[in-house]
Amino acid sequence: MEQLPLELENLEDLEILPPPECLEVWVDAPRSSGCYTYRVPAGIQVQAGDIVAVPFGSQLLNGLVLKMQTASPESLEQARIRPVAEVVAQGILPPQFWPLLQQVSAYYLTPLTQVLRGILPPGLLSRRQRRFHLIASGLPQASTLSTSAQEIVQLLQSRGGDLAWLFIKRQLPQAEQGLKELQQQGYIKSYWREQASPQPKRQQVVILRDPSLEGLSPHQRDVLLQLQRQGGGQRFTDLLHQTGCSRSVIQALARKGHVLIQEQEQMRTLSSPDVARDQARVLTPEQQEAVEQISACLGQRQTFLLFGVTGSGKTEVYLQTIALVLEKGQSALVLVPEIGLTPMLTDRFRARFGNKVLIYHSGLSVGERYDTWRLMLQSGPQVVVGTRSAIFAPLPHLGLIVLDEEHDDSYKQDQPQPCYHARTVARWRSQIHACPLVLGSATPAVETYAMGQHQELTTLRLAERIAMEPQQLAPSMPPVTLVDLRLELEKGNYSIFSQALQEALDQVLQQEQQAILFVPRRDIAPLFSVAVVAWLLAVETVMFP
Repeated sequence: MEQLPLELENLEDLEILPPPECLEVWVDAPRSSGCYTYRVPAGIQVQAGDIVAVPFGSQLLNGLVLKMQTASPESLEQARIRPVAEVVAQGILPPQFWPLLQQVSAYYLTPLTQVLRGILPPGLLSRRQRRFHLIASGLPQASTLSTSAQEIVQLLQSRGGDLAWLFIKRQLPQAEQGLKELQQQGYIKSYWREQASPQPKRQQVVILRDPSLEGLSPHQRDVLLQLQRQGGGQRFTDLLHQTGCSRSVIQALARKGHVLIQEQEQMRTLSSPDVARDQARVLTPEQQEAVEQISACLGQRQTFLLFGVTGSGKTEVYLQTIALVLEKGQSALVLVPEIGLTPMLTDRFRARFGNKVLIYHSGLSVGERYDTWRLMLQSGPQVVVGTRSAIFAPLPHLGLIVLDEEHDDSYKQDQPQPCYHARTVARWRSQIHACPLVLGSATPAVETYAMGQHQELTTLRLAERIAMEPQQLAPSMPPVTLVDLRLELEKGNYSIFSQALQEALDQVLQQEQQAILFVPRRDIAPLFSVAVVAWLLAVETVMFP
């Protein structure tokens, strides 16, 4: 098993460094992608893993902070080092993520910037437009503002309350101080809008402030009563639909101070039909033994091979072990080899864990991947189900990793770089986070099986199938017949089908049933056999006209 060159085991022993003076920032710009040095201006708190807006030529681009520097490089003149404009997003990559990225970069001989490009949600570092939004409630009296701030408020009010920073700068060249004044007093807010890339989706919500019904019309009273039934707040569109009133009714309540209308961010995650909640099932002795052994190693670097026949209940072992992980306030990462398998497994997990389950794979829209990535950064316990790329899910408190069908070739990425194997990366993550790794399969990979034989991992066997429902009988394994075609030749059968297969096919057709024949390769046979002398002629190259 590969060992990490760097492990974060004793964070409390790390040396406390002075505040950084410069940053090494990766900017993914067309034809100029690379790492650049920027100065940290006073009043900005930044750390590795943050997304910052930096001046790049005549543009303002997003960059990812890779390294903190307490002093500027001697080879650079101080006057040439440009300052960071603003911190756009904090903690996009958690601190414990960097050793993993460095290991992937070193092991697969891929530049770190290429590794980052491959794992981050698409469009995260695209060009951004700085904008200012006028907050509707609580506008100041003109006498309390400077002349510059008054001009900015008037400009915003005349243009719909939302303008680009460059537009304001062109209209009011001396607007910088007025913008800072309005931001400090909370009258405007600054945000960044990505151009042709994901951006937060917002929706209007109505929040109850004064529940008194005196002096209100019947429609206005219906609105306040509906908000009380919803716990004091509801989406604007839902409130309109359920009360049957017009927008003017709610806006009139806002002017009277009974409700507050504001915008909130709506997370875009992959939706799925409602599934009925289920309960943990009674385990067989083999399943119980597997759950106990894995749960006993929570918080430890231990790899398990859950070697179970099809239908033996491996998923229930995953579910009950993950339940123990969530109880500890940690998260679990579950990988499946194909996107097509994700919905089936997701339904099982959502039936057990509800909205704690997130889905992450390349089939999601750009906005869904962007929002799901940010949700995974939250500290609460979660269950992430995804394909190969989900191995890089930035879960800060990872307590368990599961690779279902670990033998599948889909876990290996051939292109683009980094060309990694998710099973190998999972072992490294298990070491970094000190959590168990469970490899589940009915037909484990040769290398995984060999590791079990050499005691490099713990093998847990599920040899018997189980019933799907308590009142049902467990399905039996299908009968398998191994036919030696050499004996068929001795009997004078020179057909590619054995006598047993021919009889079985005849019986199927007589009963008006169907049969499926699987062949190992399409088109041509890879060898030519002379049956009489048992001589093989290997065909290395086949020429087609």
